[in-house]
Amino acid sequence: MTIAVFRVDGEQQGWMYKEILEGRLRQGWGARELSLRDQDTNQVVPKEKWETTYQEIWEDKPSPRRYSILSRMLQLNDNDIVVIPKMPHTNQFTIARVSEGYKFDFDGSHLPPKGEGDSHRHVIHIDPNSVRTFHYHANDDSFRVSGLFSLGCHRPAVSFNHDSEHRQAIERLLKTKSTEQGQDRGQLYEAIISEIFKEASLTLQDQIKVWNGQKFEKFVQHAFKEQGYDVKEDRPRYDGQGADCDILVSLPSSHYDLFLPKEEIAIQVKCKQGIDDNDVEAIQQIINWTDLYRNTAMMKCVISSADDFTDAAKELAEKNEVLLVCGLQTMCFLLGIANRYRDDWQGVSD
Repeated sequence: MTIAVFRVDGEQQGWMYKEILEGRLRQGWGARELSLRDQDTNQVVPKEKWETTYQEIWEDKPSPRRYSILSRMLQLNDNDIVVIPKMPHTNQFTIARVSEGYKFDFDGSHLPPKGEGDSHRHVIHIDPNSVRTFHYHANDDSFRVSGLFSLGCHRPAVSFNHDSEHRQAIERLLKTKSTEQGQDRGQLYEAIISEIFKEASLTLQDQIKVWNGQKFEKFVQHAFKEQGYDVKEDRPRYDGQGADCDILVSLPSSHYDLFLPKEEIAIQVKCKQGIDDNDVEAIQQIINWTDLYRNTAMMKCVISSADDFTDAAKELAEKNEVLLVCGLQTMCFLLGIANRYRDDWQGVSD
């Protein structure tokens, strides 16, 4: 059984939620010519052909990762589970079981009038009777599941999770009645605990403001060691020509938290405040480093103490699959509570 996290268009939450309740979970990037399956043969459309069609329609090349992310929908089958953050409201999420998997809405009869939803023709059919909606703090299980939504500043539209604890929590929630947006005693308890962790993160963030880059990098390295990562010391880090890796770690296969399980993770560390105007350089350095050592498949990450990354940095990270971690999420990782960070904390950019 697969668990997929779907991030959908927040500007059309009302219509999207109505569609979910009727058994249709929609994803974007889908003008009527952009099905992932051929209408006549039902065969998967090759990446090159799909991208060519996209460019002909929009007169612009798609992101190199757009097809690969969207095509993940093809992997979902009957009885898999979808989790939709911020649906139907902020601080709520919706879960459901897949009933049929991917279909393309060639007909478009359920799309909004005047074509507002024309790009939402990619559909995962779900069982309407399985739909459940919960406040992030409704209970222990909903709080655990909501942690899936806080994994790095760049969050792909469709991603998978294979952690057994999250799976068990979701299975229990599917057997539970949906909760209203208000708070009960359990929600209030979790909200108080969350506020404590937030305050601890803010305190550490304030202390780090007077640190230099070397001290911050050593603290990040120490945090990896304390949390069970193997920090490698035997690889060159800087080539003097734009390739740089501050920390190289490996992650035990049983370890699931902020970072997905990979054999190695190449990390660039930046000690900055506010918005780092040079953050694109840090991302390019770690990309160059993995190119230099011919290991582009390894996980790439930039950890920064800055409040946020620039739009240019986020775009470059998306194209090259670089995980971006900053602000209070960085502080939670350094405190050893990475799974306690919540992107709905006030003052934290989404």
